[in-house]
Amino acid sequence: MDMTDEAVVCTCLDLTVNDIREAVRAGAQTLEDVQRINDAGTICGACVDDVQEIIDDELGRMEAEQ
Repeated sequence: MDMTDEAVVCTCLDLTVNDIREAVRAGAQTLEDVQRINDAGTICGACVDDVQEIIDDELGRMEAEQ
């Protein structure tokens, strides 16, 4: 993903890439986990694919750091 951490992913809730990454670093492992933390993708759903991509990317980064 080529978006900066400050890029808005969920326009309905004004959530950024970093907001999604923080949710993953806080323990979220799935889209549903992230949604429980910050509601990303729960209003119109247009960002769900992008949110999932960020989750996958962040989980991959965390795994690589171990």
